[in-house]
Amino acid sequence: MTEDSLIATVEGPKGVAEIYEFEVPTTDRTIEVEYAVVYQGELHGFPSMGEAHLKANELVGADEEES
Repeated sequence: MTEDSLIATVEGPKGVAEIYEFEVPTTDRTIEVEYAVVYQGELHGFPSMGEAHLKANELVGADEEES
C-alpha cells in the first residue's frame, strides 16, 4: 500500500467503520485503486467502493436501523 485516504465513515448501532481508498502499484507500472473497511481493528479489503460500503453498513448494523 503506497498511500491511503479516509473517504467515508459509516455509523450505526454497532459502532463506526471507516472506509479507506488506497493505491496499489502493479508490475506493469500502473496503479490500481482498492478499498478497505476498518471495523474494531479488523481490515476487510474490496475491489470497489460499493462493496466496501455495503460491508461497512453490515458491520455497523446500519441496515438494521431501517427495519
